[in-house]
Amino acid sequence: MIEIQTVKSEQRVSARELHEFLDVTTRFNDWIARMLEYGFEEGLDFYSFLSKTPNGRPRTDFWLTLDCAKEIAMIQRNEKGKQARKYFIEVEKKAREAQKHLTPAEQLLHNAELLVAQERKLQEHNQRLDALEAKTTTRPDYFTVAGYGSLIGVPVNIKLASQIGRKASQMCKERDLPMDSCPDPRFGQVRMYPRGVLEEAFEKVSV
Repeated sequence: MIEIQTVKSEQRVSARELHEFLDVTTRFNDWIARMLEYGFEEGLDFYSFLSKTPNGRPRTDFWLTLDCAKEIAMIQRNEKGKQARKYFIEVEKKAREAQKHLTPAEQLLHNAELLVAQERKLQEHNQRLDALEAKTTTRPDYFTVAGYGSLIGVPVNIKLASQIGRKASQMCKERDLPMDSCPDPRFGQVRMYPRGVLEEAFEKVSV
């Protein structure tokens, strides 16, 4: 039916293959955007990646976790959706049966791989949250000095923020790059800089 890929000890399904199997009449891009609005989170329930069309044009595709694929199949509320959901449940059942025949060492390795995958998901989730907290402007990839420091795990005090801010402002003026600003509860309006500029500024100023 639908090919199941195992990536980093996690079973995944191609969203495009699922769309085709379900005989959805809605265009794939519109359909997947609507499906992912049901509370699914990237890095936990699905993964986006760039691929190419048969004509060589770039496009965005998605891997879905088995749980995510099951829920999306249920949402369709048709016979094809029921078939897909039963198929995914059977795949999970066979995977659990296969685990019963693992040796203790193989089971330990399997559990370790699952733990690593879960920790990687949590780390990716936290990084996205940090990025959302740091980015409070309509400009893409613009951050405050303190916000970017939080994003990369570097504590920034007032003195360091001032030094990096001066360096970033100088670099923006030299390169004719626009700066932005956002409200700060402590200092009123604070400047925001492009991510690339902040990356260089943090490297040039001793932190």
